[in-house]
Amino acid sequence: MRPGPSRAAAAEALRGAGYRVRGAREPYEGTARFVERPSDLVVVSLAGFRRRDRAFLRAVKKRAPTARILLLVPEGRRGTAVSALQAGADAYVLEPFYPAELTAVAAALLQRGSEEPTEDTPRALGRLAGEVAHAINNPLQILALLGESADVGAETRTALAQEVGRVQGVMRILSRFGVLRRPQTSQEPLGPSLRSSLDAAAAGGDVRLVGDPPEDGPPIAVDTSQAAVAFDTLLHLLAARAPERPVEVEARVRTLPPDRPDTVEAAVRAPAVVLEAAALDGLRTAGVLNRDDTREVYPGLALAEAVAHNHGGRLLARATENGLVLGLGLPLA
Repeated sequence: MRPGPSRAAAAEALRGAGYRVRGAREPYEGTARFVERPSDLVVVSLAGFRRRDRAFLRAVKKRAPTARILLLVPEGRRGTAVSALQAGADAYVLEPFYPAELTAVAAALLQRGSEEPTEDTPRALGRLAGEVAHAINNPLQILALLGESADVGAETRTALAQEVGRVQGVMRILSRFGVLRRPQTSQEPLGPSLRSSLDAAAAGGDVRLVGDPPEDGPPIAVDTSQAAVAFDTLLHLLAARAPERPVEVEARVRTLPPDRPDTVEAAVRAPAVVLEAAALDGLRTAGVLNRDDTREVYPGLALAEAVAHNHGGRLLARATENGLVLGLGLPLA
């Protein structure tokens, strides 16, 4: 990026997020810096980008295939962004950017491939889903930018936006599997994570809590980021399987067995969601599902099951006459 307020703001935001940052004013200098010492992430402004500068993007990918390229796209450079994405860039942020947005996209890009190889199934599943989401994201962003072109008719633009939206839904579900690293645990209760997920699902119009909110429960060794994503996906599944939104749910946190407790259960029940046992078995191994009537994509139970496995616990999934019960059962000690 050329020296100036935008470059200073980007560097400050990334340094504030804990990254070591080096600047280059144009692609030739950037190539020299990168050959000297490859970076994990390259942030490129398209403000002064020329067609021939795509060679810089290809050089980065050839030198370090795992390096990620993030574009900063000013107004009027959408066409250039499409060309840069086709040349190897991974994602883009519109300028002027919000610092939090820039660092969030940078963190998402750098998360991929950061785990050491392992035969552990949940983490292998997480890496696979993360790479699939990354592969989808690049052509998806190209399609989204092309759909905004003035050369595209209104009817085609609407249809394209609907299909892009469906693919984005798949990508959001897959990207959540990225949390399946080795759990970074601390002594925390499960109740706050479940309440936070309930609040977010209620704000999105997916669920409505009936009765008292769940209690905190006792502290346990838990990675709260993984627990929160598991609860998010369970509530999304209930909403997608319900006859209508918002689906009414009850929630609780309890310890079992009552006499000598060794497990904390955090679960929700949706009386309106009734499933056969065979259908529930199919959900356990599914990562992404699709409703035939509405074409809505929604998560299965594979992610929540992997989170429970990561913690040495189990997934709670019971099809009862009083509705579907979903949750996590994690060790108390």
